[in-house]
Amino acid sequence: MPIYDYRCAACGAEFEQLVRSDTRVSCPQCTSRKLERLMSLPARPAGAGRPADYSRLGPPPGGGGCCGGGCHTHQH
Repeated sequence: MPIYDYRCAACGAEFEQLVRSDTRVSCPQCTSRKLERLMSLPARPAGAGRPADYSRLGPPPGGGGCCGGGCHTHQH
């Protein structure tokens, strides 16, 4: 059961929600269902025995942006 981060399009509130298959997510402040799911960092695996390595998160090296620069939908 993942925990997702959301931003409400109606009031701008940001919150986390534990989501099960039957969960209907709504804003805890205004109850709107117009939500944007945000990117969040994954949790470190339990019992890994070493610190999490987040160095590979984010855009690929080389300045190509999120998709190697080929999407042309936003500035890289």
